[in-house]
Amino acid sequence: MKTVVGMVLAGGIAPLAIYWLLFGGAATVTPSEAKQRLRQSGDAAVLVDVRSADAFAAGHIDGAANWPLEAILAVERAEQAPVEYRARTLLLVCDVGLASRRAVGHLAALGVDGATSVRGGIQEWIRSAAGPTGGDFDRWRTGPDRVGPFPFRQSPPWQQAVAVLSFFFIKPIYTLLSLAVVVVLWRSQTPDLAAVRWGMIAFFLGENACAVNYFFFQETSYLAEYLHSFGMLVCFGFLAYAVLDGVDRRILTLSDPQRRCAASGLCRACVKYDDVPCGLKRTFCLIIPALIVLAMMLPAADWQDNSYNTLIFGAPYNYAHLRIYQLFENWYCAGAAVVLLGASLLILAGKGQASIAPAKIAFAAAIGPLGFGMMRMILGGAYNQNRVWYLCWEETTEFLLLLAICCILWIFRRGLIPATSRAAALESP
Repeated sequence: MKTVVGMVLAGGIAPLAIYWLLFGGAATVTPSEAKQRLRQSGDAAVLVDVRSADAFAAGHIDGAANWPLEAILAVERAEQAPVEYRARTLLLVCDVGLASRRAVGHLAALGVDGATSVRGGIQEWIRSAAGPTGGDFDRWRTGPDRVGPFPFRQSPPWQQAVAVLSFFFIKPIYTLLSLAVVVVLWRSQTPDLAAVRWGMIAFFLGENACAVNYFFFQETSYLAEYLHSFGMLVCFGFLAYAVLDGVDRRILTLSDPQRRCAASGLCRACVKYDDVPCGLKRTFCLIIPALIVLAMMLPAADWQDNSYNTLIFGAPYNYAHLRIYQLFENWYCAGAAVVLLGASLLILAGKGQASIAPAKIAFAAAIGPLGFGMMRMILGGAYNQNRVWYLCWEETTEFLLLLAICCILWIFRRGLIPATSRAAALESP
C-alpha cells in the first residue's frame, strides 16, 4: 500500500513541479486581467504579440503590437529595446503562453521591468471575449482594414440541449454512482475490490474538482482542471489493477502457489510444478513493448488549438482544449506510461513468481496515464471542430464505465461482496 501511495503522490506532484519550472518563474496574468490593464492604463500598457512577423500579419488581436521572440532574445541590454516599449508595461502574448513566458524571462534577466506573460496565449484570450462582438481587444485583425470578431459559432438548439444534458444530467448521475460504489465497497478487504473503491474515490474527487472549476472559476482554474484530469487518471490505474488482480486471483490463480494456473492447459505444463517458462509471463513480455510503442502515439498527435465561442441558451461559452492540458495528456502521460511499462517489463523479466505482484502494480499504474491520454486524444482529434460532441462523448463514456462497474458488482454480488458487507452498506446513512 505504501508503494501505491508513493506512486500516486509522485505522479501527482511531478506535473505541478514541471509546470512551475516552465511557467512559475515568470510574471503571469490572465487574459481578463490583461484586458483590464490595457483598458484602464491608456498608453502605460501595451499588448505585445511575440509570434513571428508572418504569423502576426496573418492575424492577430486587434490593438496588439508585434515584437517577435527572436528579436527579443537578440536584445543583450535593456537599452536596446525598441523605444516604443521602454518605460511601459509589456503584456506579452503568443499562441499558447510558452513563447511569451520565455520572452518575459529574458527581459527580466536584462532588468526590464513590467514584462508580463499572458496565460494561455491567444487560445485562452479568445475564451475571455465578452460575447459574440466583444469589446476593446476582443476582435481579430487580418489586415489594415479587415477586423472581425473572434471565432464564434451559432450552436443549433439541439446541440445546446446536448451540452446541457451532458454536464447537468449525465455528469451528476455517474458522479453519484461512483459515490454509491464507494459506499458499497467501503469495508471490502480483497485487493481487487479495494482497488475499485480507491479508483471510485479518485474519480469522485476529480469530478467534483471539475464542478468547482465550472461553478466557481468559470473553467479558468488550471489547478482544478488538473485535479479533474488526475482523478480520472488515478481511477483508470486502480481499475486496471482491479481487473488484473481479480482475473488473477479469482479465475487464473496465477499468483496462488497452491493452485495450478487455469492457463496450464494451454502451456501443457505449469511453472509452479515443472522447470518451464510461464506462458502468461511471456505473453505480457510481448504485450508490454507493444503498449510502449502505442504510447508514442500521444506525443506525435497534432495539437488541438481550435477555440471558439458560442451561446448555450443565451449564456456565453467557449469550446477549447488549452494546450497546457494537452501537454499533460500527450507528453506527460506518454512519458509516465513508458517509464512504468518499462519498469513492469524489467520486473517481470525476473525469475520466480515473486515478480508477478510488483509487475502487476507497475503495469496497472501505466494503464492509468496511457488510458486517460488515449481517451482525450481520440475524442479531441475526432471532434476538434465541434467540441460539443467531444464533451458529450466524454461524459457518456464515463457514464457507461460507471454503469458497467455497477452492473458487474450486481451480477456477481454473491461472489464478490460478502453478505455482511452488503448489509452494512444498506444500513449506512
